[in-house]
Amino acid sequence: MELSELIESIDILDYISQYTEFTEKNGEYWALSPFKEENTPSFSVRREENTFYDFSSGIGGNVLTFVRYYDKCGYQKAIEKLKKYGGYDGTAIRHKRLAAAEVAKRFAPPQKPLKRAKLTIFPDDYMERYERRADKLAVWEQEGISKASLERFQVRYDSFSNRLVYPIRNPDGKIVNVGGRTLEKDWKEKELRKYTYFMSWGELKTIYGFAENLDYIKKQGEIILFEGCKSVLLADTWGIHNAGAVLTSHLNPNQMKLLIKLGCRVVFALDKDVSIREDHNISRLKQFVNVEYIWDGAGLLDEKDAPVDKGLDVWKRLYEGRLSWR
Repeated sequence: MELSELIESIDILDYISQYTEFTEKNGEYWALSPFKEENTPSFSVRREENTFYDFSSGIGGNVLTFVRYYDKCGYQKAIEKLKKYGGYDGTAIRHKRLAAAEVAKRFAPPQKPLKRAKLTIFPDDYMERYERRADKLAVWEQEGISKASLERFQVRYDSFSNRLVYPIRNPDGKIVNVGGRTLEKDWKEKELRKYTYFMSWGELKTIYGFAENLDYIKKQGEIILFEGCKSVLLADTWGIHNAGAVLTSHLNPNQMKLLIKLGCRVVFALDKDVSIREDHNISRLKQFVNVEYIWDGAGLLDEKDAPVDKGLDVWKRLYEGRLSWR
């Protein structure tokens, strides 16, 4: 039996149900995390894909991954546990046979393995499984984001994980992930992540807001890049529709290639504590497109602030005083 056949033969929901109780919601199954104590369900199983994801710890994968983390055991021992569960005791587990060329590679000089992103495309109506809860969406409205912007970017509420959730699209506009921002006030004490994602990324090959704002970006001949999605929503509220977010504090090679292909001027508006000039990929990017960046020379922002955190007037001053990196 191939290892992949063993994994596919075991229903991941049935297996994990030994350790926690699930509730079904629109085809997804939610439970309290079996990895740690918590009061709000943050553990999700997608039965049709035979995978799980734990928002509280960031662990996700197939049933073999679950066994290794839950039982704190090695690869081979986890396989033996699955064999016993599936009634395959005594069955030899084979890995997929290697072709002659692949066997030859074993004798070649070692090379650094390439990281590959898992391609996950969600249905276009995926966000409809979540709720439009005015009382929950009001959390971001109180921070200055308009109802229109929340709706334009399809921000919803997930009652099981108590998070505001929003789709993340690839450059073609297809949903490739769902981000979530916890509404738990004591999220640090509960050791929850403030922001998390439904699926692990592999390599991030998109920019948040890129697809939604692409027409405006091309019309302006400029894209403004923030760190987080909330900055994009706030900018959208102010009528700034040529913005996106890198979803971290640096530019990765995939995003750099996307921006080179776009060919527009790029204005980096990352958080104040990020040094743009130390970013290797931004330095490479400026060889192909005009690169500008926000610099808070007047001390208008606090150390951890995003350039939009102090309001529209401060943003305008920062944007007007942006510097060019040649």
